[in-house]
Amino acid sequence: MIFRPAAHVCAALLAAVSLVTASRVADAQSFNQFIGFGDSAIDSGWYFTHPHDTNANLEALYKASQAIGGGIATTPGGPMNSTVLASLFGLTAIPVGGPGGTNYAAGGAANTTYMNYSTLAPTTVSQTQSYFAANGGIANPNALYLISSGGNDINGAICQGGVCGASAAQMATTSAADLVGALAQLHAAGARYLVVTILYGAAPGANANTALSQTFATYTHALYGGLAAAGINFVPVSGKVIADAVGFNSALFGITNTQPGSTVTHQGGACVNPNPGNGSNGTIASAWSPYCTTLVAPNAQQTYLFADNEHYSAAGQLIEADYAYSLIVAPQEISYLAEAPVKTRAGLVDSIFQQIAISGRTRGVGTFNAWLTGDLSSLAMHSNDIGFPNDPGTPGMVTAGADYSWAPNWLVGGAVSVGTTTQSFSLGGNFQQNEYALSGYLAYVGRPLWFDMIASFGGLHYNVDRVAPIGIAAIANSGNTSGTNASFAAEIGYDFHAGWPGGFGPAFVKAPAAGRLDFTYGPVAGIILQRVGVNGFAESDMFAADPEGGFTALTYGSQVRNSAVTELGIQAGVDIGPWHPYGKLVWDHELNPDNRVVTAIEPEIPFAPAFSMPAVSFGRDWATAIIGTTVKLGRGMTGSASFSSELGQGDVTYYGGQVGLNVALNATAEPASDSR
Repeated sequence: MIFRPAAHVCAALLAAVSLVTASRVADAQSFNQFIGFGDSAIDSGWYFTHPHDTNANLEALYKASQAIGGGIATTPGGPMNSTVLASLFGLTAIPVGGPGGTNYAAGGAANTTYMNYSTLAPTTVSQTQSYFAANGGIANPNALYLISSGGNDINGAICQGGVCGASAAQMATTSAADLVGALAQLHAAGARYLVVTILYGAAPGANANTALSQTFATYTHALYGGLAAAGINFVPVSGKVIADAVGFNSALFGITNTQPGSTVTHQGGACVNPNPGNGSNGTIASAWSPYCTTLVAPNAQQTYLFADNEHYSAAGQLIEADYAYSLIVAPQEISYLAEAPVKTRAGLVDSIFQQIAISGRTRGVGTFNAWLTGDLSSLAMHSNDIGFPNDPGTPGMVTAGADYSWAPNWLVGGAVSVGTTTQSFSLGGNFQQNEYALSGYLAYVGRPLWFDMIASFGGLHYNVDRVAPIGIAAIANSGNTSGTNASFAAEIGYDFHAGWPGGFGPAFVKAPAAGRLDFTYGPVAGIILQRVGVNGFAESDMFAADPEGGFTALTYGSQVRNSAVTELGIQAGVDIGPWHPYGKLVWDHELNPDNRVVTAIEPEIPFAPAFSMPAVSFGRDWATAIIGTTVKLGRGMTGSASFSSELGQGDVTYYGGQVGLNVALNATAEPASDSR
């Protein structure tokens, strides 16, 4: 007869595991395509497959430059920031016209057409229309869109030759509105993740031209305001912020020359300025990098910031791509702050449930029990999104509690917990989470039906050290904040009893006969509700002393993480002399929809609106397995040890061990066994 209950238990456990395996789906967000619109700042080779110039000699010169690694607006052989940024997410930025091309940006493009500005490049607005035409008017909602445009409008048409007329401000506002309209259409068609390279102040090398600076500022503010008014969420990237930060500590990035137009490329021979009206000379005469094939110095790609008077070298392109990447992924990194407490609180609840079961064994009315547990876990939260960071750590917690039996089979108690974990960011750095929690619980420990309820409230404190890899540098961003975690958990179960020798039936509290093995098994169901709040905070970085401001440090809005996890499964135990081995396997399901976002602001870009990115997301179905044992250590003293693990949750690996001691403070005799 002993084999029949074991068979029932195994069948139930196998059914639970099968259910979890079938429902293992991670509801994570990832970019599946890169799409670019704009001008030479992100053009990865549009002219490789399109005519570059009507002048046959210049066209031949361009093709010759292209053949040896030139042809794009950086130092020869170096990739553009668009190519680097796409690669960080496992994507490509192949120019349109090539196989699989998705980068529509073309050097010389303006937002719209102008009577006094001639170029073979399609306007940025027309680039978006070409994209719609190729995709049935639908924008890929899971694509990363990079937009950089407007410089040619101002330098090439509105303030041609650096001279801004009386209508410059109005023209700049109109130009910005044209781009806003195109991006609004893109947004309405489904685009969700836009990175907009913005123009703030004057172009590099033109800071002395007040009129030009004001026109750039007018354009930028109009673009900000228009995008915000249209409800378009975008990540702002500023080339000026990059130049200021690198200029403040150029050695950190391996840069020895930060001056635009100095020139990285050789200004004689095959290196020419084909179109003085397109902004390639501005206020500093310089060769245009797509035509240049000779470097001033052998290592100029890595030691000069600029390739000409406006475009970055290979080193500068990498810095710009890494800067944009850091802005995109930082909100998801910070979202881990609200995810870790969900797991650590679940561990606390499990430890209290286990101690309730120990305390409830043959309690007399009016008696007290006190207990202490310690646990150490491993929590690795992975981002399934390619290019997004992971976050492993080792939570630890100590909990002390006491309960009182105020009526037959009824317990009421409380506990205090202190926990900590340091979760490492895979890009560098970590955050330390400290929690102090108070819990109260009520339990009915009768048989065969039983139930437990736990309410907990904890205060959270965080120290954050987020590292942003920028070029060859690693920029540390530090901050601290606080939060709370309020939770309610409940379990209910029904125990069946089996003995050897003996029979089956509901489990009742009674001492086993000598030489008899008593088994209990039965279904268990429960729920744990949590509300985690993390306050907003501002980071500071190593550039805080820079009069121009910081670099990668962001300011984050507050977060709320709601969780409602149900459990359904089976538990079993057996009494073997002083030992009581037990096990539990449940299927967990997260009811709360996974649509949380984290909001951030780049404080060094004046008037830049806040932007939001999706928080990290995990699988909504998994199994939790617990195996353990209690042992009677003496009159009224029970020791315990257990191991728990989560199985099958997408992007989360969690397991841990726990030891505890439970003491009946007014025990007068060795407690008898019961079913739980």
